[in-house]
Amino acid sequence: MAKATTADRKASAADVRAHAEDVRRIAVEVGVGNPRVRPDGTVVVHSEQPGYRDVVALSQRLTDLVGWYVHVITDDVPGADDATAV
Repeated sequence: MAKATTADRKASAADVRAHAEDVRRIAVEVGVGNPRVRPDGTVVVHSEQPGYRDVVALSQRLTDLVGWYVHVITDDVPGADDATAV
């Protein structure tokens, strides 16, 4: 399967939730916590690290897992409030 990119279809909340256990495991592996998903499929996480290195790593790994682009943001930005547990 070809690698998914940001130009491809974005994963839905259902796509992400179908892999919930792996999403939580991978989040821990890359060093972020409290993964949640918004109704539009965006994954929201908490990160103690400055910058977006961990967020980008999580997005890449989840995109590979789900098969569609998975957008990831941190919980310190606007729009993160409507996310619920994965």
